[in-house]
Amino acid sequence: MLDPKYTLAYYNRALVWRDKGELDRAVADYTEAIKLDASDPDFFNNRGVALRDKGELDRAIADFTEAIRMRPKGPGPYFNRGMSHFYGGAPAKALADFNQAMMLNPKFAYNALWADIAAQRSQGQSRLAQAAAALDMNKWPAPVVRLFLGQLTTAGVLAMADAPDAKIKREQLCEANFYNGIWELRQDANENAARFFRSAADGCPRTYDEWFAANAELKQLVR
Repeated sequence: MLDPKYTLAYYNRALVWRDKGELDRAVADYTEAIKLDASDPDFFNNRGVALRDKGELDRAIADFTEAIRMRPKGPGPYFNRGMSHFYGGAPAKALADFNQAMMLNPKFAYNALWADIAAQRSQGQSRLAQAAAALDMNKWPAPVVRLFLGQLTTAGVLAMADAPDAKIKREQLCEANFYNGIWELRQDANENAARFFRSAADGCPRTYDEWFAANAELKQLVR
């Protein structure tokens, strides 16, 4: 590195390491970027995501909390902390974070979907039906929203995930498989759920939240 104090070089290299699945190297570069400039909440948020993917949920939560302290109106760290709480065994805390993310960005469908998932696991109140009014139900992931509202089948979601563009098709099938797995869990169809989660774990890009979540769900199913 020509300039060892060039903060963005560490940050950008960390993004590449995470894309490649080199999470230890990603965390190391994010940490170096934070040492050089501890004022950017994105550094903490992104290190938190890499730590989450490594399974270090307590450290990830600490990073997301710092990012929230620095930028309290940014929805991303709330969503990320919510997922870490969820797979750390605190679905009620996860629901609070997903609801906050949804309040800050009501048009982002994944906030509403994960708030619904956390509500179901924590016996809290789902707001998905009301949240759907703010969503664009003509584009992906609207089929998943309809699934969770009982308006579509898992087969219908898979059919609507198809796309002529190979990259988009892969991404949408990744998500379709994961959320279909969540739906099957709700029906106590654990074998079907595991099948969908395995498809998501195998087919999702490693940078997708659904890749991490599918692997986490599979670990819980085999306990």
